[in-house]
Amino acid sequence: MTGTLAGAAAADELSGNATWYSILTESGLLVGHATHEVVAKPDGTEIVDTQEIDVQDEGNPQTLLSTNPVDRSEDLSWRTVLTEDKSGSTVSIDSVSRIGRAEQRSTAQIFAGRADITRQTSAETRTVSVALPPGVRFDSGDDLLPAWNPAATPRLEFENFNIDAMAVERVTIEDLPGTPPDAQGRIAAVRKRYEGSELRAITRLLLDASGRIVEVSQPMFGSSLTIRLSDKDSALYSHFGLHALTNAMTKSPFRISEAALAGHIRYRFSFRDGIAFALPQTGEQRVTAEPGFATVDICDDCGPGLSGDEADLADALKPTAWLQSDDPRIRAIAAPVARLPISDTRKMEMLLQKAKPYLGAVDFTGHYSALETMSRHAADCTDAAVLLAAFGRAAGIPTRVASGLVYSRPSYHGVSNVFLPHTWTLAFVDGKWKSFDLALDDFDSTHIALTIGDGDERSVLAAGQLAGLLHWENMAEIRTQAAN
Repeated sequence: MTGTLAGAAAADELSGNATWYSILTESGLLVGHATHEVVAKPDGTEIVDTQEIDVQDEGNPQTLLSTNPVDRSEDLSWRTVLTEDKSGSTVSIDSVSRIGRAEQRSTAQIFAGRADITRQTSAETRTVSVALPPGVRFDSGDDLLPAWNPAATPRLEFENFNIDAMAVERVTIEDLPGTPPDAQGRIAAVRKRYEGSELRAITRLLLDASGRIVEVSQPMFGSSLTIRLSDKDSALYSHFGLHALTNAMTKSPFRISEAALAGHIRYRFSFRDGIAFALPQTGEQRVTAEPGFATVDICDDCGPGLSGDEADLADALKPTAWLQSDDPRIRAIAAPVARLPISDTRKMEMLLQKAKPYLGAVDFTGHYSALETMSRHAADCTDAAVLLAAFGRAAGIPTRVASGLVYSRPSYHGVSNVFLPHTWTLAFVDGKWKSFDLALDDFDSTHIALTIGDGDERSVLAAGQLAGLLHWENMAEIRTQAAN
């Protein structure tokens, strides 16, 4: 939820004092705090945003679907410093995230037409350059809000640099039709972030009469987190731990049989608050959209697959800051498999087995790159999918990372018969896209893909938000009648 608090109270900005916010669950439990501060410097200005959330979960089970969870608590914190020169132009951004004792840092130096970004983790330091279009923003549009008149301009649209995504995104801010100002004159709006045409984030904003953001709310797997304008004492009041994993579970409409898992299941969803989005189509997932609804069919060969165009396949082979397929350590593992005279499907199966020893303990404390997972010997399903995708690319096999939901019949953290957040790997093998699941071994018809990415944190987190916008209408096993 970083980068959402710029544009705080003008009085606080002028004084240089921090504006405080409380972070609350949907039920109103206080789980963290945030601050926004504008600090005048001799050569410009620093805009400092911080967030801290206490997460307490059964977060270190012995298997990915363990029935013997172990309680643990981790602090999640973010600190972003945006530096402007005397003219108000952005010259640098420094972003640090911490999960317990683990730290990741991204620093961007802003030049005319480009941003040079350095990402530092325990595993490596990697620098990339991103082209910046004319007029790109760095504030997610917050400085546009005081002068915004939704009645005259219902929709704002612009390009925004996102250091966490290490990319330029398209952002829209729209008023919510049918939602008039409340008794205090505050208006509701929604901000959406896109990677190309793919929705990557959505937040609900509450603006006071001056255009100041007084509340930000993000959907997360059927629930939400809210950042609300507060005071220091209230924001720092004793916090509850956020039980993120159990909150992310969605009860299945019925118990799914083994036959159905291996067969064909059809899901039908509507969209909460009228916020519709396009679900991806994979080799196993076919989506039929109609106004306000989406029907999703999943089976071994239900879907059309991702694009097989030469340019798209070439893009699915590139190393990234999360899929370091160009690193010698990863290439040394993949190269012997790549040289074997066997099918690409069999190569992915072999790479899956080679990746297993690096998973080690199951750890839900963050999002890590392939190299970090190899060095940590600890992973969750997302880290496993990222690792396998990197191995695939190093072996010359185009890969992507899918994030969404999967079904668990056994008791998981005390709850059974639920859909859980999950991530797995897609690979273009033997002329078609196919799913491979390192964390669970087998792909089944309950793997519902909501986003497709390159293992980047943004696309994984987006799946959690999009899951919160789905309303389950029905689910049915599709059986093929045997021929006489």
